[in-house]
Amino acid sequence: MRADTVLTAAHVVAGAQRIHVRSEKDGAVLWDTEATVAWSDETIDVAVLALSAPPKSLGRIRAAEFGAVRDRDAGLTCSALGFPLFKRRQDAAGMYRDSFHARGGIALLTGRREGVLEFRVQQPEQDPDPHRSPWEGMSGAAVWAHGRIIGLITAHHRQEGLGSLTISRADRWAKQVLGEAGPAALDRAGLRPPLPFVVPVWRNRKVLIGSSVVLATAAATAWWLARPEPLHLEMVGTCTRADQTLVNRSSGFTPGGRYTDEVIAPDGSTPQNVSTTGTVNNDGSLKLAWPCSGTDQRGTYRVRVTDGATGRHTGWTTFNVKYVPPYRCRFHQRDGLWYAGISDTQDSVRGPGSRGTEVAEAQCLLQRLGYELGTAGVDGRYGTNTQRAVISLQSKEGSAPDGILGARTWHSLRTTVPPAEPATQ
Repeated sequence: MRADTVLTAAHVVAGAQRIHVRSEKDGAVLWDTEATVAWSDETIDVAVLALSAPPKSLGRIRAAEFGAVRDRDAGLTCSALGFPLFKRRQDAAGMYRDSFHARGGIALLTGRREGVLEFRVQQPEQDPDPHRSPWEGMSGAAVWAHGRIIGLITAHHRQEGLGSLTISRADRWAKQVLGEAGPAALDRAGLRPPLPFVVPVWRNRKVLIGSSVVLATAAATAWWLARPEPLHLEMVGTCTRADQTLVNRSSGFTPGGRYTDEVIAPDGSTPQNVSTTGTVNNDGSLKLAWPCSGTDQRGTYRVRVTDGATGRHTGWTTFNVKYVPPYRCRFHQRDGLWYAGISDTQDSVRGPGSRGTEVAEAQCLLQRLGYELGTAGVDGRYGTNTQRAVISLQSKEGSAPDGILGARTWHSLRTTVPPAEPATQ
């Protein structure tokens, strides 16, 4: 990509009256100039911007290069830099968004019909606004793999999870655009088909100089060097009380990929309301955990996890549940707010699939307000009955009925007067 040309997503600059491009380093602005849209295509969601007055310092910048990816049963490590919504901060100067370096991987056979790639990254710890994507601001970010740009981040589909971003593939652009303007603009940006395939950088060039014996030996042992890291999973601890959460020790999974877990209870059944899928951390470990609950069966549970990117799975690992006292609601009022004696939170975010003390606290408060939770009652598991009760409360209080426990819903739970309880004068 030429130094005086900027690539971004078409929807980022659609309808813009003025476009500014700025370069920063260590918090200081190196240069700031205006740009115009030289070409844009909504089909592939790509726009080429031309700097109106390119700074002289751009002459010292090496132009970026593009690369293609192979459609094969494999994964590829990638990275991107952007300013997403969940990095919103505030200081004395006002509101701003800090940078986020997204690192993860793509499974190369995902998104073939749509002609896109799925970038799996570490998902945000919190979703600050359920009505807006936490990744808002990452659109247009270049995705790099082994020193080359393989595409742009163009979308986040919530149904695919908070750790999934969609990439518009650079190696498909020239085939998808129509007319002469598109290829000419892409050529200006430095994209000239056919693009070379991205491959890991061979850092030790000296090994290329050797005898045929060395080459034969390398070929004979390639299977050993290329073998995948073994999958490791271990659940740590034993459930003895309701405020415990058993964590795991794991490694060897595809960074940023998806995993599926299988859990078998002591009686051989599959426990209700147990998460069955998740996103692998960037270091190849899992987010898998088990919040202990008073409704858990006593005995030995078995867990096995499958790596979605490779299809490999771990062996069965076990953990034990001893007697866990059930959650008990002990209501008291403090500073005008009601508490059930399990958690003091006022702003934690919980939703379907969540488990633990915060969920049990909400269930107690819901029961206090007359909402039915089914036969399970207060079990610390955010299931269908709990979601239905939360939505009903939100509708009555005039909140968005999204079924998500957040600060506003917690305030309603802690301040609403039960139907049979007279208001305090």
